[in-house]
Amino acid sequence: MPRRTLTYWVAGLVAAFVGAVSLCGAYILPATARLYTRTRGYPEVVYAPYYTEGPRVTAASAVLIESVTGTVLYGKNENVRMHPASTTKIMTAILAIELGDMDSEVVVSANAAGVPGSSLWLRKGQKIRLDDLVRGTMLRSGNDGCVAIAEHIAGSVPNFVRMMNIKAQKIGALHTRFSNPHGLTEPNHYSTALDLALMTRYGLQYPLFADIVSTREADIELTQGEQVERRRLANTNALLWSFEGADGVKTGTTAAAGYCLVASATRSGVQFISVVLDSAARWSDSAKLLDYGFNQHALVTFASRGQEVTRTRVESGMSGEVALAAADDLRIVVRKDLAHLVEERILIDGVPRAPVRRGETLGRLVVLFDKDEMASVDLVAASDVPRRSLPRVFLENLKDIARRAGVAMRRSNGERPQR
Repeated sequence: MPRRTLTYWVAGLVAAFVGAVSLCGAYILPATARLYTRTRGYPEVVYAPYYTEGPRVTAASAVLIESVTGTVLYGKNENVRMHPASTTKIMTAILAIELGDMDSEVVVSANAAGVPGSSLWLRKGQKIRLDDLVRGTMLRSGNDGCVAIAEHIAGSVPNFVRMMNIKAQKIGALHTRFSNPHGLTEPNHYSTALDLALMTRYGLQYPLFADIVSTREADIELTQGEQVERRRLANTNALLWSFEGADGVKTGTTAAAGYCLVASATRSGVQFISVVLDSAARWSDSAKLLDYGFNQHALVTFASRGQEVTRTRVESGMSGEVALAAADDLRIVVRKDLAHLVEERILIDGVPRAPVRRGETLGRLVVLFDKDEMASVDLVAASDVPRRSLPRVFLENLKDIARRAGVAMRRSNGERPQR
């Protein structure tokens, strides 16, 4: 029977597709290696081969990841604690979207109106829809907007900050600690380039978050008594105008943090996320990293959930074989100049004996890099295969006889057989 080749090189496939974590509170990082490596513990972070090699950037800390897989393609001091400045607002927006009613009305307090630094110029007593407030806060980096969001969602800033830190831990940003919702410098307020990339990757799963951070300009409306004020706001992220495919995310600047930028861009369905902290040239640094992602890497889909990958023989079954489907998606980022080292294999756990149940694991699809296993997905039976027995055989024969008789009758009546 026709079968899929069990082993083949995928350099041509790549060309067709394109024209760490914590152990006792400290990341256990992979050494720079020629193989794909994974951090130990939660969350699992995959590092691409030679991930410390790449474009030269001025940033003190930087990282580049692919959005679907989270694979780290470039890292420079990516796990060093840094002042995050207003990139903090990424987490503030995530919590607002997850926990807030975006149509609810926010009343600006005196506490929010008095926050220093970059501002939406909110006034005590003004009212604004939460959706407008989040958009304004992310586009114009309003510190006052962050406090208004925090008080609206959690009742107070300290309560909201606790929620921020809990969420960071759940996402896997284990080197992050927030002391406020806006990013003004405080001694115990810090994050890392990788943590910010992980938070951004998480946030981009929400269509509303993705829409907000990719917006160049937005109109917001504030009311105070009978007075209605409408404002048009422009995004502080200049990359949205200058870089092809740019679709996010957030700027940040303080004296302690320097110039920071979390950026994202999508081309042909592939998205990369870059982070540069304390950069002397945040726009060009980010563009270099994103270009490095697009020009040097490919996101290859080896299998999609439910896709038939191969077929295998079944002993003592009503059918002599069963289709095997991928239990999940299997996607890997491959550096184009290393594509010839990628190999795919199908491993079947012997010949199964009926009955076979749909969803039963019968093998694996394995992807190797330079002969080392880098990823795999279970292959499961796509359908049931009952055990062969005399009653079942008799019933199947009766069905076949009835089918043949029906075909013969239609032919005798001048009808064409159905196909």
